[in-house]
Amino acid sequence: MDLLLRVAPEVRLSSSTSGLRALLDDTAGTRVGTGVGARTDVSAVSDRGSDETLSLAELEVRSRQAQESGDLNALRSIEEALVGLHHENHPPRRRPEPPETAALSAKERSLLERKAFNAALPQVSVFKRAARSKAKAIAETEADGFSRTLDVAHAVVAQHRAAALDDQWNDLAGHDRCAVIAELDADFAAATCGCTCVDAGWDAETSRGYVTIVARYPSLDIVAERGPGVSSSGRRMLRRRTRSERNALYLGGLASFALAAARRAISIAVAADDIHLVIVRPTETGEGLEPIYVGSLSREAVTLRPALADPLPLLLGSAERPMQFDGPAHDLMAVAPDADVMEIVRVCVDALGDEALDGLLETGHA
Repeated sequence: MDLLLRVAPEVRLSSSTSGLRALLDDTAGTRVGTGVGARTDVSAVSDRGSDETLSLAELEVRSRQAQESGDLNALRSIEEALVGLHHENHPPRRRPEPPETAALSAKERSLLERKAFNAALPQVSVFKRAARSKAKAIAETEADGFSRTLDVAHAVVAQHRAAALDDQWNDLAGHDRCAVIAELDADFAAATCGCTCVDAGWDAETSRGYVTIVARYPSLDIVAERGPGVSSSGRRMLRRRTRSERNALYLGGLASFALAAARRAISIAVAADDIHLVIVRPTETGEGLEPIYVGSLSREAVTLRPALADPLPLLLGSAERPMQFDGPAHDLMAVAPDADVMEIVRVCVDALGDEALDGLLETGHA
């Protein structure tokens, strides 16, 4: 069942089995997007080789399929991909190059002249050579004038596109709230990585740009109860894992996912200094979501760390609310609720069923 939650007057957060998505509306009620830069899907190593790109949702599906079939090689590849999400390369956005002016080719100009000749010459008798020469000259002039007009039109269109790209880039580089949210959300949607941006802006005390991201991570079921192992004779086999082993692998994948989300975010939001990250997962009943990580990752911490360093210490150290573990197996639990936050959530949930209040909010925003 889909869930639509208003997190700000112009931002709605939609949750479904496929992930999270922020919907951003402008004052006219239309979707805002910048379209600056290229958008590519997240890549992950899979059981078919490194040339295939898989999203987190696809990895989750394949993990369950591999568990059901007992595919040893697929399980190993999928789990390696889950703990290696942060190794993906996310080059920073650059100011887009303005489009080149589309000029008519010599072939197109020749075709225009031929069409002008064919339109003019049949009107003159073949026996009137002077009249035909004059008609031919007029046709050449008309064809040349039309091609020049097309050149001017193409130049105007190219200049308009270049100006629009400059405006969009300036909004993104200047950390304009709507531009950043829209661009991040569009990129996250294209990558189907389970993330969405719900806020962006400047911290008044530190003068640092920030973005707030909500990300959905799978439940513990994504880690198989049986995993790749070796028998006493050295033969590869599936062996049953302990609860602690499953939890450790799950936590490693979560840390990799968090770092990958932060790296993707700072590559797009080029003026963002801090990534405020909230990671949720499905509850055991599957009827809702629970927060398992609330923290903040700085651009410096993300970019200056060694590429092959374990992301788990970064995840634990950046948590603004301590991550909760239970029992000797260190089961990851939901983050301890905060009274103020829970009250806000309660009000938001109540508002979901109150159409009158929803309409009032929209009217007030307009």
